[in-house]
Amino acid sequence: MSTIILLAREKLVERDIHWKESYTDKTAFLKEQFEAVIGPGSYFRFEGEDTGSGDRYYCILGPAKIKKPRAKFFAGVRKLPATYSAGGKYFDSMDTAAKYARDTWGVPTPSTMKPYTSAQLHGISAKVNKWKESREPNNDEEQK
Repeated sequence: MSTIILLAREKLVERDIHWKESYTDKTAFLKEQFEAVIGPGSYFRFEGEDTGSGDRYYCILGPAKIKKPRAKFFAGVRKLPATYSAGGKYFDSMDTAAKYARDTWGVPTPSTMKPYTSAQLHGISAKVNKWKESREPNNDEEQK
């Protein structure tokens, strides 16, 4: 008779991961965009390294599904280097997303985070488009 040993995967929250707020060029743009459209404390990106294995991860907290009829807040994580976007869950409030990230992956809740709800995301797609248009150089000014 043989014995089978099953090992459970260790959860990220149980690992010694030190998370720090960190942005790439693309995510710095998203932070600027969402903070201009929704308000300060509406988008965060963290990177963390598992001191035991050396594995690196990133975590996103912020608006998602902005082109859908009902935008949500998102908390997701992915191991670096990443080819795909982070996987996670969608929530009706920013503080619920942050609590999920803290409880699931050990990501600290940012002190500058605001308790936004899906009400602040109403009509966000049009607001984001308007914000992007306001940032585009004016063609008339360029021709002068």
